[in-house]
Amino acid sequence: MKRKILALAPIIAASSIIRQNKKLKVRKTTLKFDKLPQAFDDFKIAQVSDIHCDRIGYSDLSFIKKIKDFNPDMIVITGDILDSYNNDMDIAYNILSQLAIIAPCYFVSGNHELRLPEEYEQLINRMKKLNITYMQNSNLLITRNNESINLVGVEDYNFFKNEDKLNHRANFIKTLEELYSPNHFNILLSHRPEKFPIYADIKYELIFSGHAHGGQWRIPFVGGIFSPSQGFFPKYTNGNYVLEDSTLIVSQGLGNSSFPIRINNRIELVLATLKKETQKSWFI
Repeated sequence: MKRKILALAPIIAASSIIRQNKKLKVRKTTLKFDKLPQAFDDFKIAQVSDIHCDRIGYSDLSFIKKIKDFNPDMIVITGDILDSYNNDMDIAYNILSQLAIIAPCYFVSGNHELRLPEEYEQLINRMKKLNITYMQNSNLLITRNNESINLVGVEDYNFFKNEDKLNHRANFIKTLEELYSPNHFNILLSHRPEKFPIYADIKYELIFSGHAHGGQWRIPFVGGIFSPSQGFFPKYTNGNYVLEDSTLIVSQGLGNSSFPIRINNRIELVLATLKKETQKSWFI
C-alpha cells in the first residue's frame, strides 16, 4: 500500500502543478480615491497582462466570459502579449479579437514585444484594425459627463535603454513627467512594477503593471522567489501596493515564458472597480 502511495506521489504533484498553471484566479479589487471625479464612481477596469502567446487556463472562452460578466468600462493590456521564446501570433490575435468587442482596450508594450520587432509591427497593425489603442509614450483624456481622467501609457523600460543607454533613466522620468496632468486623476499603464517609487514621486494616482509573474514560485508567508528585473525575493510581485497617494496594481500574469512552471502562483485576471471617496463631515 505504501509503495502504491509513493508511486502515485509524483503524479499527484505533477497534477497539482498543472492545475496551478492552468486554473485561472480572478482577483477583484475595489479602490477608493478622493481625487477621482464623481462621474467615474464605479468605473470598472479589467487588466490583462503577460499572456506570452499562451492559451489562457483550460479555456479562453471561460477567461473571456469572466471579463464579459464583469462588464468593464475599459480593458488595459499591460504588455508581453508576445513571447520571444515561443511565439504564436494566432493565439495573440484570437485573444485580442475577443477582448476588442467587450470594451475599449488600451495597450502598452512589454519587454518581449521589443525583442520581436517584426512581429510587434504586425501586432500593432492588427490592433489598429481592432480599434485597440496603442499607448506609445502618450496620453489621452477619458471623458464621462463632462468630467475627465488622464490615461497614460509608456513603452517598456527597455525601449528607453535601447534609445539612449547613457540617459535612459532620465528620459524615462522625463516622459512620465510630461504625460502627467496635475489637474486630472491619472491612470498609468507601465509594464514594470519595480519603477513604482518613480511613479509615486511624480504622483500618479493609479498604476497598472505586470512583468513580475507573481514571483514565479511563491512560498507562504514569504512571497515570490524570483522576478525578472527584481531578482530574488522581489518586492513587487502581485496584489496592491500603496506609496503615499499612489496605488500600484501588479498582475500575476496569464502566461509563462522562458521559465514555464508556476508553483503556488496561479495565473490571474484582475478586475478593478474605482470608487469616489467622499469626505466625512463632523458636526459638534
